[in-house]
Amino acid sequence: MIKLVEANEQYLEEYKEAYLLSLKAIEEGKIKKHDLMFMNSDEVDVIQKMKDSRDVSKLPSHYVPSYDYFLVDDDKFIGVIHIRIRLTERLLSYGGHIGYGINPKYWRQGYGTKLLRLGLEKAKDLVEDSKVLVTCDDDNIGSVKIIEKNGGILENKVTNVDSDETFVTRRYWINN
Repeated sequence: MIKLVEANEQYLEEYKEAYLLSLKAIEEGKIKKHDLMFMNSDEVDVIQKMKDSRDVSKLPSHYVPSYDYFLVDDDKFIGVIHIRIRLTERLLSYGGHIGYGINPKYWRQGYGTKLLRLGLEKAKDLVEDSKVLVTCDDDNIGSVKIIEKNGGILENKVTNVDSDETFVTRRYWINN
């Protein structure tokens, strides 16, 4: 059964695999490094970091609390979703309320659409706004389809810069 679960140790090996496969996808030019949704579990206590992301007292002043969940299919780790309770100026341009990532070995199997759908259900109780902003790179056709299948209405496209990358971001709104 496909569901969202609290981040937990049971899935860390598969989470690590998703991180490594995502790095490979970056090297191959399939995704950009600013799109990396997984942390290096050898350097970061992923579970603790996700728990701490809910506590404003443990966050840098320019961060907002977020709720992080794993998408699992039976006992298989599929992906991760981050739900931010409100927007900053930066998140308004790039990042939005929701960010998500699928282990590359499960790309193009419909999991992204299910992950965002389940995340939007959670967002109803978490996000302070009446609409949810979801963004993606202009050339990320997979994410474009996922967002549009989940009711995303394109507002505009904006140019962003992150580290050494310049990219165009699509900004979609979904009623919450």
